[in-house]
Amino acid sequence: MVPVRAFIAVEMPLELQKRLAEVQDRLRRELRDLPIRWVRPESIHLTLKFLGMVPASHVDEIVAALRGLTLERGPFTFVVEGIGCFPDLRHPRVIWVGISDPTRALTAFQRLVESSMQKLGYPPEDRPYQPHLTLGRVSRDATPAHYRRIAEVIERTTVERLGEVRAAEITLMRSDLHPQGAIYTPIARLPLRGSL
Repeated sequence: MVPVRAFIAVEMPLELQKRLAEVQDRLRRELRDLPIRWVRPESIHLTLKFLGMVPASHVDEIVAALRGLTLERGPFTFVVEGIGCFPDLRHPRVIWVGISDPTRALTAFQRLVESSMQKLGYPPEDRPYQPHLTLGRVSRDATPAHYRRIAEVIERTTVERLGEVRAAEITLMRSDLHPQGAIYTPIARLPLRGSL
């Protein structure tokens, strides 16, 4: 059986997808002709854990572990607001909209996911978790002049609160890479049914 490239995510509601598309349109107008691959609004998601290449025989084990978490934990909320770049404005590779976690419920849940996957042999991330929604990826062909232009636009762009998201389920997602961008296919959607 062929391995799958997979990650665990929270999908965005339709109304928020529309607002994110509006932000992308604003940026796209200002950054036209720059080598940026914009994420389709319906594909924008909050990654909880990137798993990488997963043997097909491990998928059921991952789903079972996640189901255990979702039976314990209930829905949580987070706020979508702000804009920035990874790794920084001097060398922007990823353009993102930020996530605020005022109740720390998202952070706590992400740690549980990380720990659960570590028990299955998926190593934890080297860097601290920074929740965000990726709007676009800057091409490796970008020049220092492109970076400066992106930084100028991002620095003067404000993204007010786009909304509060109630995460009522998580998704184990398959990612197939194509020249025009990744295509995401849900493997399993798991409702958060617990009371914690």
